[in-house]
Amino acid sequence: MNLHGCALPHCAPPPPAAPPVWIAGLATLRDLLPAASPDLSSSAVARWPAHTSAVCPRCGAFEGPGPAHGPYQCGICAAAPPPFDAARSLFAYAGDVRAAIVATKYSARPYPVDAVALRLHEALAGLWRDLIPDGAHPTVVPVPAHPWKYFRRGFNLPALIASRLSRRTGLPFDPLALSRTMERVPQARLPGSLRHENVDGAFRVPRGRIVPPAILLLDDVYTSGATAEACARALKSAGAASIVVVTVARAVP
Repeated sequence: MNLHGCALPHCAPPPPAAPPVWIAGLATLRDLLPAASPDLSSSAVARWPAHTSAVCPRCGAFEGPGPAHGPYQCGICAAAPPPFDAARSLFAYAGDVRAAIVATKYSARPYPVDAVALRLHEALAGLWRDLIPDGAHPTVVPVPAHPWKYFRRGFNLPALIASRLSRRTGLPFDPLALSRTMERVPQARLPGSLRHENVDGAFRVPRGRIVPPAILLLDDVYTSGATAEACARALKSAGAASIVVVTVARAVP
Protein backbone atom coordinates (compact mmCIF):
# COMPACT_ATOMS: atom_id res chain seq x y z
CA MET A 1 0.00 0.00 0.00
CA ASN A 2 1.41 3.38 -0.97
CA LEU A 3 1.19 6.63 0.97
CA HIS A 4 -2.18 7.43 -0.60
CA GLY A 5 -3.81 4.25 0.67
CA CYS A 6 -3.78 2.46 -2.68
CA ALA A 7 -2.55 -1.13 -2.75
CA LEU A 8 -2.50 -1.43 -6.53
CA PRO A 9 0.96 -1.17 -8.16
CA HIS A 10 -0.34 1.04 -10.97
CA CYS A 11 -1.99 3.53 -8.63
CA ALA A 12 -0.02 6.77 -8.78
CA PRO A 13 -0.37 9.86 -6.63
CA PRO A 14 -2.56 12.59 -8.15
CA PRO A 15 -0.76 15.20 -10.24
CA PRO A 16 0.03 18.49 -8.51
CA ALA A 17 -2.59 21.17 -8.91
CA ALA A 18 -1.86 23.97 -11.37
CA PRO A 19 -0.84 27.21 -9.68
CA PRO A 20 -3.64 29.76 -9.33
CA VAL A 21 -3.92 32.41 -12.02
CA TRP A 22 -3.02 35.14 -9.52
CA ILE A 23 0.44 33.59 -9.07
CA ALA A 24 1.18 34.01 -12.78
CA GLY A 25 -0.04 37.60 -12.45
CA LEU A 26 2.40 38.21 -9.64
CA ALA A 27 5.23 36.89 -11.81
CA THR A 28 4.32 39.40 -14.53
CA LEU A 29 4.13 42.20 -11.98
CA ARG A 30 7.52 41.20 -10.57
CA ASP A 31 9.07 41.67 -14.02
CA LEU A 32 7.95 45.32 -13.96
CA LEU A 33 9.37 46.05 -10.52
CA PRO A 34 12.79 47.72 -10.34
CA ALA A 35 15.77 46.20 -8.62
CA ALA A 36 16.36 47.54 -5.14
CA SER A 37 17.96 50.99 -5.33
CA PRO A 38 19.70 50.75 -8.73
CA ASP A 39 22.79 52.93 -9.08
CA LEU A 40 21.80 55.71 -11.48
CA SER A 41 24.98 57.75 -11.19
CA SER A 42 26.95 58.88 -14.24
CA SER A 43 29.86 56.69 -13.19
CA ALA A 44 27.54 53.67 -13.08
CA VAL A 45 26.19 54.40 -16.56
CA ALA A 46 29.77 54.66 -17.85
CA ARG A 47 30.26 51.05 -16.73
CA TRP A 48 27.19 49.64 -18.46
CA PRO A 49 28.45 47.08 -21.00
CA ALA A 50 27.63 48.12 -24.56
CA HIS A 51 26.87 45.48 -27.16
CA THR A 52 29.77 45.52 -29.60
CA SER A 53 29.40 42.10 -31.24
CA ALA A 54 27.65 41.22 -34.48
CA VAL A 55 24.21 42.64 -35.29
CA CYS A 56 21.83 42.43 -38.22
CA PRO A 57 22.78 45.43 -40.40
CA ARG A 58 19.08 46.24 -40.94
CA CYS A 59 17.15 45.72 -37.70
CA GLY A 60 20.15 45.60 -35.37
CA ALA A 61 19.25 42.24 -33.85
CA PHE A 62 22.00 41.04 -31.54
CA GLU A 63 23.83 38.06 -32.99
CA GLY A 64 26.71 35.89 -31.82
CA PRO A 65 30.38 36.79 -31.60
CA GLY A 66 31.82 38.30 -34.74
CA PRO A 67 32.30 41.61 -36.54
CA ALA A 68 29.97 44.33 -35.30
CA HIS A 69 28.45 44.79 -38.77
CA GLY A 70 27.92 41.55 -40.63
CA PRO A 71 27.20 41.63 -44.37
CA TYR A 72 23.97 39.64 -44.21
CA GLN A 73 20.55 40.55 -42.86
CA CYS A 74 18.83 38.29 -40.36
CA GLY A 75 16.19 35.88 -41.63
CA ILE A 76 13.30 38.10 -40.52
CA CYS A 77 14.61 41.16 -42.37
CA ALA A 78 15.48 39.12 -45.46
CA ALA A 79 11.90 37.83 -45.61
CA ALA A 80 10.13 41.08 -44.69
CA PRO A 81 12.37 44.18 -44.54
CA PRO A 82 11.20 46.71 -41.93
CA PRO A 83 10.08 50.18 -43.07
CA PHE A 84 13.06 51.88 -41.41
CA ASP A 85 16.53 51.87 -42.97
CA ALA A 86 18.55 50.66 -39.98
CA ALA A 87 18.24 50.18 -36.22
CA ARG A 88 20.80 49.96 -33.44
CA SER A 89 20.58 49.41 -29.69
CA LEU A 90 23.45 50.20 -27.34
CA PHE A 91 22.79 47.82 -24.45
CA ALA A 92 21.01 44.57 -23.72
CA TYR A 93 17.83 45.17 -21.74
CA ALA A 94 19.07 43.38 -18.64
CA GLY A 95 20.79 44.00 -15.34
CA ASP A 96 21.41 47.62 -14.37
CA VAL A 97 20.23 48.92 -17.77
CA ARG A 98 16.81 47.36 -17.30
CA ALA A 99 16.66 48.30 -13.61
CA ALA A 100 17.30 51.97 -14.42
CA ILE A 101 14.53 52.16 -17.05
CA VAL A 102 12.01 50.28 -14.90
CA ALA A 103 12.84 52.38 -11.83
CA THR A 104 12.24 55.56 -13.81
CA LYS A 105 9.01 54.49 -15.49
CA TYR A 106 7.36 52.73 -12.56
CA SER A 107 8.97 54.21 -9.44
CA ALA A 108 9.59 57.82 -10.54
CA ARG A 109 13.34 57.57 -10.02
CA PRO A 110 15.32 60.24 -11.95
CA TYR A 111 16.84 58.71 -15.07
CA PRO A 112 20.52 59.44 -15.86
CA VAL A 113 19.57 61.21 -19.08
CA ASP A 114 22.81 63.13 -19.61
CA ALA A 115 25.03 60.10 -19.02
CA VAL A 116 22.97 57.90 -21.36
CA ALA A 117 22.92 60.61 -24.05
CA LEU A 118 26.70 60.77 -23.78
CA ARG A 119 27.00 57.01 -24.33
CA LEU A 120 24.69 57.22 -27.36
CA HIS A 121 26.68 60.15 -28.76
CA GLU A 122 29.90 58.17 -28.39
CA ALA A 123 28.33 55.23 -30.22
CA LEU A 124 27.10 57.44 -33.08
CA ALA A 125 30.57 58.93 -33.43
CA GLY A 126 32.31 55.58 -33.15
CA LEU A 127 30.74 52.14 -33.50
CA TRP A 128 27.70 53.47 -35.40
CA ARG A 129 29.43 56.16 -37.45
CA ASP A 130 28.29 54.54 -40.70
CA LEU A 131 24.61 55.04 -39.81
CA ILE A 132 24.68 58.76 -40.64
CA PRO A 133 26.49 59.79 -43.85
CA ASP A 134 29.04 62.58 -43.62
CA GLY A 135 27.36 65.95 -43.90
CA ALA A 136 23.90 64.59 -43.10
CA HIS A 137 21.91 66.19 -40.30
CA PRO A 138 18.96 63.98 -39.42
CA THR A 139 16.33 65.34 -37.08
CA VAL A 140 16.09 63.55 -33.74
CA VAL A 141 12.48 62.46 -33.21
CA PRO A 142 11.43 60.67 -30.00
CA VAL A 143 8.79 57.96 -29.96
CA PRO A 144 5.80 59.72 -28.37
CA ALA A 145 3.95 58.49 -25.31
CA HIS A 146 0.20 58.14 -25.17
CA PRO A 147 -1.26 61.35 -23.67
CA TRP A 148 -2.71 59.62 -20.59
CA LYS A 149 0.60 57.90 -19.90
CA TYR A 150 2.44 61.21 -20.24
CA PHE A 151 -0.03 62.85 -17.87
CA ARG A 152 0.35 60.04 -15.32
CA ARG A 153 4.18 60.00 -15.38
CA GLY A 154 4.77 63.65 -16.13
CA PHE A 155 7.43 62.90 -18.73
CA ASN A 156 8.25 60.86 -21.83
CA LEU A 157 11.60 59.11 -21.35
CA PRO A 158 12.50 58.87 -25.07
CA ALA A 159 11.89 62.61 -25.43
CA LEU A 160 14.15 63.43 -22.47
CA ILE A 161 16.98 61.34 -23.92
CA ALA A 162 16.42 62.64 -27.46
CA SER A 163 16.57 66.25 -26.25
CA ARG A 164 19.94 65.72 -24.55
CA LEU A 165 21.28 63.77 -27.53
CA SER A 166 20.28 66.64 -29.82
CA ARG A 167 22.18 69.11 -27.66
CA ARG A 168 25.30 66.95 -27.64
CA THR A 169 25.32 66.20 -31.36
CA GLY A 170 23.99 69.52 -32.63
CA LEU A 171 21.31 67.67 -34.59
CA PRO A 172 17.84 69.24 -34.87
CA PHE A 173 15.21 68.04 -32.39
CA ASP A 174 11.50 67.72 -33.15
CA PRO A 175 9.45 66.22 -30.30
CA LEU A 176 6.15 66.95 -32.10
CA ALA A 177 6.84 65.26 -35.43
CA LEU A 178 4.80 62.27 -34.29
CA SER A 179 1.77 61.86 -32.08
CA ARG A 180 0.34 58.75 -30.53
CA THR A 181 -3.35 58.45 -31.18
CA MET A 182 -4.16 55.22 -29.37
CA GLU A 183 -2.82 52.25 -27.46
CA ARG A 184 -5.15 49.36 -26.96
CA VAL A 185 -2.98 47.70 -24.31
CA PRO A 186 0.40 48.84 -22.95
CA GLN A 187 3.07 47.12 -25.07
CA ALA A 188 4.95 45.92 -21.98
CA ARG A 189 2.03 43.61 -21.13
CA LEU A 190 1.92 41.85 -24.49
CA PRO A 191 3.94 39.01 -26.02
CA GLY A 192 5.83 39.82 -29.19
CA SER A 193 3.25 38.07 -31.38
CA LEU A 194 0.55 40.61 -30.44
CA ARG A 195 2.58 43.82 -30.35
CA HIS A 196 2.41 44.66 -34.07
CA GLU A 197 -1.38 44.51 -34.13
CA ASN A 198 -1.57 46.55 -30.92
CA VAL A 199 0.24 49.56 -32.42
CA ASP A 200 -1.04 49.29 -35.98
CA GLY A 201 -2.18 52.81 -36.86
CA ALA A 202 -1.29 54.12 -33.39
CA PHE A 203 1.03 56.88 -34.65
CA ARG A 204 0.48 59.74 -37.05
CA VAL A 205 2.12 62.93 -38.23
CA PRO A 206 0.01 65.95 -37.21
CA ARG A 207 -1.88 67.51 -40.09
CA GLY A 208 0.04 70.23 -41.87
CA ARG A 209 3.37 69.32 -40.25
CA ILE A 210 6.39 69.13 -42.57
CA VAL A 211 8.40 65.96 -41.95
CA PRO A 212 12.21 66.20 -42.25
CA PRO A 213 13.67 64.01 -45.01
CA ALA A 214 16.16 62.30 -42.66
CA ILE A 215 15.13 61.17 -39.18
CA LEU A 216 16.88 59.59 -36.22
CA LEU A 217 14.01 57.94 -34.34
CA LEU A 218 14.80 57.44 -30.66
CA ASP A 219 13.18 55.06 -28.18
CA ASP A 220 14.24 53.59 -24.86
CA VAL A 221 13.74 49.86 -25.54
CA TYR A 222 13.51 47.83 -28.75
CA THR A 223 11.55 44.64 -28.07
CA SER A 224 9.72 43.23 -31.08
CA GLY A 225 10.28 46.21 -33.39
CA ALA A 226 6.53 46.81 -33.60
CA THR A 227 6.66 50.37 -32.25
CA ALA A 228 9.63 51.37 -34.41
CA GLU A 229 7.97 49.95 -37.51
CA ALA A 230 4.64 51.69 -36.81
CA CYS A 231 6.43 55.02 -36.30
CA ALA A 232 8.52 54.56 -39.44
CA ARG A 233 5.45 53.79 -41.56
CA ALA A 234 3.73 56.95 -40.35
CA LEU A 235 6.81 59.09 -40.98
CA LYS A 236 7.51 57.67 -44.43
CA SER A 237 3.88 58.04 -45.43
CA ALA A 238 4.24 61.74 -44.58
CA GLY A 239 7.37 62.17 -46.70
CA ALA A 240 10.41 61.02 -44.72
CA ALA A 241 13.06 59.48 -46.96
CA SER A 242 15.48 57.97 -44.45
CA ILE A 243 14.84 56.69 -40.93
CA VAL A 244 17.45 55.31 -38.54
CA VAL A 245 16.17 53.89 -35.26
CA VAL A 246 18.34 54.22 -32.16
CA THR A 247 17.36 52.77 -28.79
CA VAL A 248 19.07 52.69 -25.44
CA ALA A 249 18.45 48.98 -24.98
CA ARG A 250 17.22 45.90 -26.77
CA ALA A 251 15.31 42.99 -25.29
CA VAL A 252 17.24 39.73 -25.60
CA PRO A 253 15.99 36.14 -25.16
